[in-house]
Amino acid sequence: MKLKSRSGKMENTVNIFTLDKKDETLIPLIRETFAKENIAIDIRSKYDTAYDGLFIGQKGLADIYVIKKDAKRSLEILKDLLADLSSSF
Repeated sequence: MKLKSRSGKMENTVNIFTLDKKDETLIPLIRETFAKENIAIDIRSKYDTAYDGLFIGQKGLADIYVIKKDAKRSLEILKDLLADLSSSF
């Protein structure tokens, strides 16, 4: 699901979470979970080709953005998902 309006610009989005390098493998699961909940997300990579990913450890791998009206619910879903995954290991 894309967050772009008809004009092609981002509308009223907020960053709800920053993914670390260790979370990279979770991106497909996160996308699938939010799709099932009918919540549009945008995962924006922070990878900078000029520095070959040098600052990913400091800035994070990517940010997850959602529409403002879905922010609270999205954060709860993401926290539950991450908690479930961490308890299964």
